[in-house]
Amino acid sequence: MKNLVIIGAGGFAREVYWHAQKSIGFETDWRIKGFIDGDVKLAAEDYAKLPAKILGDIDSYEISTDDVFTCAIGTPAVRRKLIEKIIGRGGEFINLISNDAAIMPNAKIGRGVIFAGHVAVNDSAEIGDFAVINNFSGVGHDAKLGRYSCVMSFVNLTGECKIGAEVFVASNVFVAPRVKIGDGAYLGAGSVVLKNVRAGAKVFGNPALEI
Repeated sequence: MKNLVIIGAGGFAREVYWHAQKSIGFETDWRIKGFIDGDVKLAAEDYAKLPAKILGDIDSYEISTDDVFTCAIGTPAVRRKLIEKIIGRGGEFINLISNDAAIMPNAKIGRGVIFAGHVAVNDSAEIGDFAVINNFSGVGHDAKLGRYSCVMSFVNLTGECKIGAEVFVASNVFVAPRVKIGDGAYLGAGSVVLKNVRAGAKVFGNPALEI
């Protein structure tokens, strides 16, 4: 039995703790060991909300041979930085995939992903390593979601759209078919994205416009 260490101690980390208990492999392949801090210290009242213990921080934590990891940090660039630290010290990441996720057999799924409740990944879709897809979000046929990208709740990434690496997609976003989103872009909450978005751009609105 492996021991799952959750990287992060904020609100999203608490969500991931509960998602994990409804994910494939819980209490059969791994159990939850606790949390480690990322690169930011939180207030005492935030730590008091954690449903399991703090084991240390990203730099001081000593990796055990039975440890496996998931990263519960929503900001893609920070997520990549912390994951790379653990990989550099020999840490292993697992997929956290909800028992009720609908994943088509020919979808391609990378390592270290998090799929929360009621996620759908459709025919021939591709999900890059360490991507996050939160509750009730879907990825259409032949769509691609890049490495380290984070998709929040109630998002519709429609057929053949291409989402680059380290993209943040806030809740209730719609991305039209075949639209391309460049690396490091930010799609604001509720945006309806009908045109391509350049790398690093921030867009909001219906239709989404760069700000």
